[in-house]
Amino acid sequence: MALALATAASAAPLSPCTLQVVHSDGSVSSRQVAVGQCVRISVFTDITQIVVGNGTGHGSLTAYQFPNCTGNVVRQGPSPVFFNPPATVGAVRIDSCP
Repeated sequence: MALALATAASAAPLSPCTLQVVHSDGSVSSRQVAVGQCVRISVFTDITQIVVGNGTGHGSLTAYQFPNCTGNVVRQGPSPVFFNPPATVGAVRIDSCP
C-alpha cells in the first residue's frame, strides 16, 4: 500500500494588520502592526475610535492608560472600539488580527 502526501504549492500570504487611531478633530493615524505588539500612541488624547484589522476583517485589542501597555485597561475586546466622550489612551496591544 502506497502512502501519498499532498502539499500546497504555497500558502497565500496574510494581509498585513493595520492599526488606526481616530481623534476628535477627525485626524487619523495608522501603521502596520503585528499580533502581540504594544504600540505607543503618539497623540494620546481625544481619541474617539481605534480599529485593528486587515482586508479580511477586524481583530481585537487592549487599550491601556499609559505607554508601554501599562496602567489601567481603558478598553479591551473586538475592534472597532469607540470612545464617547473621547478618551486618553497611552498604548494599544494587538491581541488578534485575521
